[in-house]
Amino acid sequence: MQPMKILLQLLLLFALTLAGEAISYVLPFTFPGTLIAMFLLLVLLCTGVIKEDQLSESAGFFSKYMALFFVPSGVEIVENLEMLRSSWAAIVFISVASLFVTFLVAARAVEITERIIAAKEART
Repeated sequence: MQPMKILLQLLLLFALTLAGEAISYVLPFTFPGTLIAMFLLLVLLCTGVIKEDQLSESAGFFSKYMALFFVPSGVEIVENLEMLRSSWAAIVFISVASLFVTFLVAARAVEITERIIAAKEART
């Protein structure tokens, strides 16, 4: 692993995040800059401007240590446990409902992706 390579990959990710935040700032409506940054990254990856291996080391690092990003959220939940006890039924319902919606959307996305791949292979 080359430190300079990882630094450049992180610089690219942070530049995309900054671009997303800048776009979000000038929009006439509220939209998260981080989502815009992810969409920009998706577009750059799909168009081939950025290759997957150009981000592999830093993406691997973030994937490996992703659990650390959720520690503050977990601590906040534990600190506010008393407040959450009063609405546990709603939280469970929302969690289960969103689980099924996420499952259905992911399954549909896989179906669409398979169709696109099959159509691409049929053309070649």
